[in-house]
Amino acid sequence: MEKTWITLIRHGETEWNVAMRLQGVKDSNLTSKGLKQAELVAGKLCKRKFDIIISSDLGRAIKTAEIIASKTRLNIIRDQTLRERNFGIMEGLTREEISEKYPDVISGYMKRKVSYAIENGESLTEFYDRVTQGLNRIISIHKGEKILIITHGGVLDCMIRMVFNYPLSGIRNFTINNASINVFSVKNKQWILEEWGNVDHLRAIEKLDEID
Repeated sequence: MEKTWITLIRHGETEWNVAMRLQGVKDSNLTSKGLKQAELVAGKLCKRKFDIIISSDLGRAIKTAEIIASKTRLNIIRDQTLRERNFGIMEGLTREEISEKYPDVISGYMKRKVSYAIENGESLTEFYDRVTQGLNRIISIHKGEKILIITHGGVLDCMIRMVFNYPLSGIRNFTINNASINVFSVKNKQWILEEWGNVDHLRAIEKLDEID
């Protein structure tokens, strides 16, 4: 059986990334650096072959995808399962503001309590299940293809945990940079990490490692 290749790109830097405000399903615009990051990763990706582009339907991912699609000349398919985690009442706030307004909520969030459901948001388990089920559905539809996915830091985090069976409760010990290139292959339901955190194309500008 032929391998399926999945390349995942985290969106470019946003205004809330810079302000250290928690981004989930709420949005903020790409910064000028974020736009440049998208252009640079697009220049790198246009040298690779893809059959399809699938993007989270959130604005920051779509804007990044549009810049990439302008070089790869593929139409963008939007997929809600590739959204960032819904952080509910914490969205748009800094950690300091969350600690002041919702001390119990920040405790559950920072301690990575997997079943803790944020008010108006998702638990880690709900988020992980949504992402992994969505990705496996995409793979089943596009077997043997080269798939380009534009998404978010939390989705990339879920990917690593799924492939390496790393617990949701474990502290993240790997980098997730804006506009980084991350590649997996799948054959006979076996996932293999082929490339992670490639930011060679961003050498000219400072990169930001912050989950959105």
